[in-house]
Amino acid sequence: MKKPSRRLVTIIVVVVLIILALCVARSRGKDAPTGLDAAGKQACDDFAAGYPKASTKPERLTLADKVTKSSGKTGNKEIQERAADMGQAASAGGSEWKTAAENLTAACKKAGWTAP
Repeated sequence: MKKPSRRLVTIIVVVVLIILALCVARSRGKDAPTGLDAAGKQACDDFAAGYPKASTKPERLTLADKVTKSSGKTGNKEIQERAADMGQAASAGGSEWKTAAENLTAACKKAGWTAP
């Protein structure tokens, strides 16, 4: 049996390395935030509209339910996580609520959202 040429072996190695690089790049992309999809925009819009009015615990919890419902449908992991953090802070209020609100707003802006 004839040995494969060096050129053929080199081509095969290069092709395998390209395939591996593509696989790694795609797997990393799954965890990264995506742009702003319709559900993410809805969550950001709902939050922006409701945040100034959510001064009591029941109002904060109602807003958190609405926003987390929309954010649960987005492909943007950062918006999902920040909305969940905001939902957890809704009960406590105070500085925790304010920080969570700022973080969610920042995630929305990072995804390309602009306030209506």
